[in-house]
Amino acid sequence: MMSLKVIHIIGGGEFGGAERHILNLAGAINTRAVELTVCCLFEAPFAGIAANAGINAVAVPMSNKFDFKIIGKLAGTIRSGDFDLVHTHGVRANLMGRLAARRSGKRKVVTTVHSLLEMDYPGLLNRLAGTLSERATREGTDHFITVSRGLKDQLVRGGVTESKISVIYNGIPMDGFGVIQERGSARRKLGLAPGEPLVGIVARLHPVKGHRFFLAAAREVLAQRPDTRFIIVGDGPSRHALEALAARMGVTGRVLFTGFVEDVYSLMNDLDLLVISSLWEGFGLTAVEAMALGVPVVATEAGGLPEVVLHGETGLLAPPADSAALAKNILWMLEHPGEAAVMTKKGGENVHERFSAAVMARRTEELYRKVLGEAGGRFSCFHVKGESHA
Repeated sequence: MMSLKVIHIIGGGEFGGAERHILNLAGAINTRAVELTVCCLFEAPFAGIAANAGINAVAVPMSNKFDFKIIGKLAGTIRSGDFDLVHTHGVRANLMGRLAARRSGKRKVVTTVHSLLEMDYPGLLNRLAGTLSERATREGTDHFITVSRGLKDQLVRGGVTESKISVIYNGIPMDGFGVIQERGSARRKLGLAPGEPLVGIVARLHPVKGHRFFLAAAREVLAQRPDTRFIIVGDGPSRHALEALAARMGVTGRVLFTGFVEDVYSLMNDLDLLVISSLWEGFGLTAVEAMALGVPVVATEAGGLPEVVLHGETGLLAPPADSAALAKNILWMLEHPGEAAVMTKKGGENVHERFSAAVMARRTEELYRKVLGEAGGRFSCFHVKGESHA
């Protein structure tokens, strides 16, 4: 089988779900079949993280968000690397990557859609600019990958032809998540008592993640279970506003903001319950990671989350933006540890069957060869059975 060269273009100015997706994909892809390079439009942090993970990573930084000179630089990178395919992630990378692929010699382009644009850009002007750039350059993508059926449905409603979309779920490495310290170690580092119920949310501090509803739910839970501790793991633009909100709600003493945590799996491993309060979630990678670690999950039924967390089977779901329902589910999980353990065990089994990095990587490679085969070029001899739907 002939090896193919793929360049992944991403903003890389933060470390979120799309960046973790690329790390997991690169770690599971067959390197004899696919040579993968990551190209970031910001110098930090992801270019360094990817390089430290053993991935060939380069930064072609933009001087500002209107730096269209970057297109020529990206096109040069694509040509000099002799890449067969360009794979883009995120609105800015989609715009610049699609135009650069065309300038470099009409390379084939795959775009992964990780989330809803309107949820990522709450500001009207930014949302409008992102929507216009997507619509103007959408034809530059030969095939779309969505990380859930919910996102695929949104793309179809937005005018993308269904046959140009494949659902490939995010996957995590089944051989472990790095070196996870013994249970209790993260609590000790944070000064938390070993016997306190610990409920956490692990997400960038952004309005779409619904942290304000998590805080409101925490206040309701504390009224009935004052022994509970809550932890908010991550950083982002909403941090100061959320800390102020926690103070106004009177829960500051029982809610800990950790900021960015490098060894997040060891911390997740110490949770009694993971909560996802998102208003929209393209997939729900954190839920998958929690279930793989044996941590019970309460989430909202937003976006792709119901495809990951099966209500009453592998976790509990609540309507988005409903702090009372979220609090009710949190209390139920804390008060029914036996039933929660059964759900978590089933969730772990489901993760191994459906959400492994190996399955994600295999389906992605098959899609690459299918897209390149449609070009009638040197990869057209490879037959791929159908599309990669999960």
